[in-house]
Amino acid sequence: MEYMVDGKNINIIMKKLSWLFAAISLIICTCQPPDNIPGNLIVNPGFENVSGAFPEGWVPLMADEKGTFRFDISRDQAHSGDNAIEIGRVWSQAWDMNGFKTDSAIPLDPASKYILSFWYKTNSVEEYPIPLVCRFMVNRDQGKPLRYSKSLSTREDWTKISWLLDTLPEDAVSGDLAFSLRIRTKGTVMVDDVDFRMADESAIRQFESWRRIPVPSPEGDAGRAAYEGAGYFRVEKDSDRWWLVDPEGQANWAIATMGEIPGNKQGNGDYKLAEWFKKEYGENRLEYARMQYELLDSWGFNSFAGWTAGEFAKISSEKHGKEEKYMPMYSVLNFSIMGPDKDYYVKDNKGNYKGVHDHSFPDPFNPQWRRDAREKAESRIREYRDKAWFAGWFMDNEIDYSSLFRYVWGDYSAMEFIRFLENKYRDIKDLNKAWSSTFGSYDYDSFNDILSDKPEPLEWDDPLFIDFTAFERIIMEEYINYTYDLVKELDPDHLLISNRLNLGPMMCLHRTLDLWSRYDVICVNIYPQNLFIGFSKGELEILDWIHEKTGKPLIIGEWSVPALDSELYDFGKDPYDRPLDWSWPQVMKNQSERGKAYRTCMMQLASKPYMIGAGWFKVLDVNSTTRRANRGMINSEHQAYSEMTRAVSSTNNEIKEKLNLPK
Repeated sequence: MEYMVDGKNINIIMKKLSWLFAAISLIICTCQPPDNIPGNLIVNPGFENVSGAFPEGWVPLMADEKGTFRFDISRDQAHSGDNAIEIGRVWSQAWDMNGFKTDSAIPLDPASKYILSFWYKTNSVEEYPIPLVCRFMVNRDQGKPLRYSKSLSTREDWTKISWLLDTLPEDAVSGDLAFSLRIRTKGTVMVDDVDFRMADESAIRQFESWRRIPVPSPEGDAGRAAYEGAGYFRVEKDSDRWWLVDPEGQANWAIATMGEIPGNKQGNGDYKLAEWFKKEYGENRLEYARMQYELLDSWGFNSFAGWTAGEFAKISSEKHGKEEKYMPMYSVLNFSIMGPDKDYYVKDNKGNYKGVHDHSFPDPFNPQWRRDAREKAESRIREYRDKAWFAGWFMDNEIDYSSLFRYVWGDYSAMEFIRFLENKYRDIKDLNKAWSSTFGSYDYDSFNDILSDKPEPLEWDDPLFIDFTAFERIIMEEYINYTYDLVKELDPDHLLISNRLNLGPMMCLHRTLDLWSRYDVICVNIYPQNLFIGFSKGELEILDWIHEKTGKPLIIGEWSVPALDSELYDFGKDPYDRPLDWSWPQVMKNQSERGKAYRTCMMQLASKPYMIGAGWFKVLDVNSTTRRANRGMINSEHQAYSEMTRAVSSTNNEIKEKLNLPK
């Protein structure tokens, strides 16, 4: 059966919910948990009872967007019994979710702990390694519903996933469970044998053991990889291993974090640390930077990450001039951010920008954007152009390119699109014939009529999809080539690093990923979900996939994990009425566990031969008037999380030892 939303004939619509992340600590493993706990709270867990077109106890869930998805009851591939649910062939915007959910709420006792388990498998999902979302929403007596979700990787065989829900808000009354395909895909996912029940202590202990995964041991010898000095940082491949090579020719691996100075009370700042800094240092930012510089060095860091304050650059410059050990600098150019009054971003046929806030995708054909980008580059690059201790430039940060083929109607890209169509078809009658199908009939008198109509593809088999995705590549290639050529012209010696690609829009990257190979290094921002203590199989597969398609070394621009004992995720009344942060689903129990996650993740990354470094986000906690999140290694009292930083220090030094990095 197929459920469709076409703007006119609506069979099933479920309003997209803006839920806060749920107050649930979920521990997920692919091992089979004990099955001796009675009392499955799921109605029709194996989908055996079918009433009409849908299994009893379950209802379809469709994204609030023009599109379709396919739902079937599979009767020949079930994990057990006769039936399994199969969803697939999703046509929707990447963030929207299409699938199914429980028909009625599951009763919850906030003092109890629960285990959720189910079996799933994927078939022909080739667009992205993490296609399936399972989410659990906690309904509360007083507060707003709290949402928690996890994304799961492709699996060819039936795989059992289990979650431990062991922290519920005191006013939790019930929960809703949903399974969704979050990506536009022609493939399918099957789900079967869903189980939700109270957990006993024995089961919890087993889960705690299962979520620990083997820690790999990095291999490589930076001392053996000898290169001639070129005066600037570069990347080189020695046998099967990529290295970051310093100006003197020494191979290295960047163990990085961002040097930062307290003072900002909003955004990613800390209002308590702002007051502390004023009291302890007054206006002397450089004095504080010198203190933190030495602290980070003592913790084993050997590089700064992209968001580092300028005072740290001054210190690195001084140290380099004295031929002392220094930490190289990077900087983010942010070509997508030119000011709130700018109107030169790609748009859909309704005039909506691609992206929100500081992540909108610019129209690369817009001459004003190109002029502003050049002006910004000239201003920023001038400061670092001839500095040997400066490593390289990140072009942008987390720009949103999801479903970019729908955003061809920017003021200048639209005109380029029409030129593209004219060059391909020559005669408008040929375009009309090529585009007309069961999805729509076209009878344009001229190519300019397309600008007024602003059509878009309606489904995978819509003939328009071919031309729109072809032009999507042209838009992306123009952005990549312009930014690369611009920075290379102004700074021919330093590393040119891609936009800091984040997981949000990455499910649409498969159509343009090869184009990113123009840059020297590909950057990824990736925050582990805490499926295990460490990066999950799917998260690591994403990194492998990016390297395979580009052939370039990777660097992690941002990564980190938070913990509950930071007290930045409390349920109680917040003085600034700040919601739980988006990082809530990633929380560890405490700083000790957080330290274990640091070691596992860093060892996983350092074990990837194409990886040249990783940047922890960040040094200071986020505790501003607008946001609260345990991202730092130092709390709001300017005290280091001792268990965490001991693990950081020992891990960083272990990586240096195993890869024979400069001490």
